[in-house]
Amino acid sequence: MMEHKFFKSIAYLIILSIITTVIWYFRLEHIGMPIYGGIIFALLLIEKNSITILPFLLNMLFMISKTKAEWSMDSIPGYLYVIPVLLLIGFIINIIRFKPKFFQGMLLLPLMLMFAGMLLSMLNMEIIDINYLFYIMVGLFYLFIYFFFRSSMTGDNLQFLIRLFAILGVMISVQVLLYYLHVDDVVYALEHKRIDLGWGLSNFIATYLLMFIPAMFYFVKKYKFHVFWVILAVLEMVALLFTLSRGGILTFVGILGFLIIYLFHGYENKRKMTLNVISGLIVLAVVVIVKQNYFVTIYERLLDRAFDDTGRYEIWLEGIEKFKQNPILGVGLYARIINDNYFSHYHNTIIHTAVSMGVVGLVALFWQFINIARVFIKKINVETSILFIAILGANIHGLIDVVYFMPQFMILFFIVIAAVENRNKVVLEVK
Repeated sequence: MMEHKFFKSIAYLIILSIITTVIWYFRLEHIGMPIYGGIIFALLLIEKNSITILPFLLNMLFMISKTKAEWSMDSIPGYLYVIPVLLLIGFIINIIRFKPKFFQGMLLLPLMLMFAGMLLSMLNMEIIDINYLFYIMVGLFYLFIYFFFRSSMTGDNLQFLIRLFAILGVMISVQVLLYYLHVDDVVYALEHKRIDLGWGLSNFIATYLLMFIPAMFYFVKKYKFHVFWVILAVLEMVALLFTLSRGGILTFVGILGFLIIYLFHGYENKRKMTLNVISGLIVLAVVVIVKQNYFVTIYERLLDRAFDDTGRYEIWLEGIEKFKQNPILGVGLYARIINDNYFSHYHNTIIHTAVSMGVVGLVALFWQFINIARVFIKKINVETSILFIAILGANIHGLIDVVYFMPQFMILFFIVIAAVENRNKVVLEVK
């Protein structure tokens, strides 16, 4: 399939994301997800290179329109249970048929240690129920995702992956736009931070935009017709502002310097790139002027809550104290229970890992980060640089929100690492 140029093209990715947006907009995920799941299953049966399933798999992550308030354990539709099972069967058949070397990769040992820490933390658990076992299975699934894509993706797929990220970023931005077009009062919605796209709330949306916006900077640097890509980059940045995620916005400000350096580094026509940046600022200024009342509301909300930690400091201190009680193995995944029945996080990846899995989990987490840095630095180029900035931004956001343990992010995270590792392998083989 990937041998045909169309299936590597931007047009192909745009068509899929348009279909996904239509499914999301008209709340047809009960049709769209089984169709995409069926296509993925079929591709797993016939295609050796797992890169072919990524456009469908990643689009599925942003297809659900049903909001958090509409969900309950009793109302979860059957297809959400059937599709993961179907995909798992497809993965297994693919492994049996094509026989990839499964247990390999720079994250093999740290991930195995992380999973061991998850299991060992059960020794300090007060309650172990069917839901806890489900979370254990989710952790095992993360391991499987990394090993599968690390062993089954072949060749250098980084440009294709960046194209996919760029299109997904535009799709999410369009979804944000459509959301606000359908609220009764945009200013009221902005004042009360009400955005809910179904598949994600404010901070989750911001995390994925942080991962996808850098891909558009890659397009600005790499391809002609720069103004078009600049306008799309501005659209995504505006969408990020409209999430009203302070952590996401501050993180983007933090990585913006890296993105600007990326644009100019090694680019011969510095004057032309400067004009690109200026044109982006002009487009942003025009948007702000045309919808001035919206941006004033965003500014006032962010300014009003600039020093409001929304209770995070107390939560972090609570987590640190709980870590001291069981520093070696932690207290398990149910580290923070609210009102006796609601499982929550400590709004910081490091603290939540420490409380949940103790020193064992922390060693595994930092071991992963060190090896990930080694993967990206090993054979660095324009593609690996922009993907590293994307990963960096999302994980910085994880210092004020638990990003690392979120399913959608984890899938994206491990796919990126696997793709970069495979690209490094190709480069070494060529040499």
